[in-house]
Amino acid sequence: MKPSARPRRFVHLWFERLSTDQAIRSEATCSPLALVQMQESALRLTAIDKAAADEGLAVGMTLADARARLPTVKVKRADPAADQALLTRLGEACRCYTPALALHAPDGLNLDVTGCTDLFGGEAALLAEIGQRMARGGLSLRAALADTPALAYAVARFGGGGVVQPGLGEAALIPLPVAALRLAPEACLVLERLGVRRIGQVLDLPRPALARRLGEAALERLDEALGARACPLTLQLEHTPYRATRRMFEPICREDQVLRVVGDLARDLAEQLDKRALGGRRFGLELFRMDGAIKRLEVAASQPLLAPERIAALFAERLAGLNEGLEADFGFDQLRLTAEGTQTLTQGSDDLLQAQDQGRVLSDFADRLSARFGVRVRRLSPIDAHTPERAQAFSSLDKPASWSATLPARFGDVPLRPLRLFRPPQPIEVTAAEIPEGPPARFAWRRVSRTIVRAEGPERLETEWGQGAGAPTARDYYRLEDEAGRRYWVFRQGRYDLGRYHEGEAEPRWYIHGLFG
Repeated sequence: MKPSARPRRFVHLWFERLSTDQAIRSEATCSPLALVQMQESALRLTAIDKAAADEGLAVGMTLADARARLPTVKVKRADPAADQALLTRLGEACRCYTPALALHAPDGLNLDVTGCTDLFGGEAALLAEIGQRMARGGLSLRAALADTPALAYAVARFGGGGVVQPGLGEAALIPLPVAALRLAPEACLVLERLGVRRIGQVLDLPRPALARRLGEAALERLDEALGARACPLTLQLEHTPYRATRRMFEPICREDQVLRVVGDLARDLAEQLDKRALGGRRFGLELFRMDGAIKRLEVAASQPLLAPERIAALFAERLAGLNEGLEADFGFDQLRLTAEGTQTLTQGSDDLLQAQDQGRVLSDFADRLSARFGVRVRRLSPIDAHTPERAQAFSSLDKPASWSATLPARFGDVPLRPLRLFRPPQPIEVTAAEIPEGPPARFAWRRVSRTIVRAEGPERLETEWGQGAGAPTARDYYRLEDEAGRRYWVFRQGRYDLGRYHEGEAEPRWYIHGLFG
């Protein structure tokens, strides 16, 4: 006989006054307080404490109405991004109950606890443990456990929470208000005008009439709550950690001992990554001290790493760059190495001549610098841009690019553009120049007058295509050399040969954009 499938069970957690500000925090707030956010061209209350609720304020009320009703209310700006981050952290904290969870922004969580409740002593015991854990963190929580996510949502937010026994979902829905079905505001308004305020009254109405009045979406919400229709959840997938751990028979204190253990951990970690054709981009090393303290070190690689010796070498550089040292005290009794960021490895062919890969040598050097000094090393790569100051951008070393392409254009051995550019270009005062077309004969820069003996140009850069009316005018670039042999790259913004300038057009200005040599 085929065993019967275990019934699906879901938990909905509603954080009644969720706020990272900790102002909407407890029942003992001294004065009424609310959080506000701009909504529909007006500041509206997004969260209130119990004192404000007792005075008649409600979420969704405009700030003007709230202050007219309660002038003493204290107001703070809401931070939705921080609240979302807090909700995400709360979800990760609930992974100890089930790996299947979904966020119900901005103030709820859905947990699929099918097959998990027995591990915590039953469904009621699970809800009690979750509530106690959140209460210790200062959060006000209402939770419900039911056959469907929609039913758990309705009971948690509108029915007081608790456990709904399997098969009793319809009985639990009958006394709840119609808002518990997550209907659109327009549908709730239609039902209110018809005198239908409870879900039990909705169940007594003919379905064709409901579809005509409220639309098919209302019937879908009702079926989701009753379990007649699937209510899918967007689950937050858990990042699979790749880690290796060593427990010491005797605590270790010296740096060379730590590095030997790191080498062993790197080999174990490389085996895990190799099975999935992955390489590590970010690694974390946790050293657990005898007194309970944890020292954490992090390194990053410009390319995915799989070789254990290279991973260990990065941590050797990181340890060498620590100003405070290991701080081992009585020693470390456990070490854990984790691959926190991974990337698929690309297959490449071996060099039969055993020649060194210049890109690999460069990436190794950059990784050592990053590990030693704790900074991110990047390179300049060419991009398709019209203006010189936008022709290069920083990029990661793992992106393939031709290093020769990043160098300025050259005519023979003479560079046409300098390696060093000023950002932004620095204005100069030209005291002598050929008009309308010609280079400066003398200019002052940084309070020093410079006489030009050689000049090349112009190299004209017209206005970039697609720019609006306010775009900069054309530039004429010149390569100049003064009496002392110093060479400059200057340009004139605008032109003298246009006669009288159009309205709003600035006069030509001179700038120095870079230095040669």
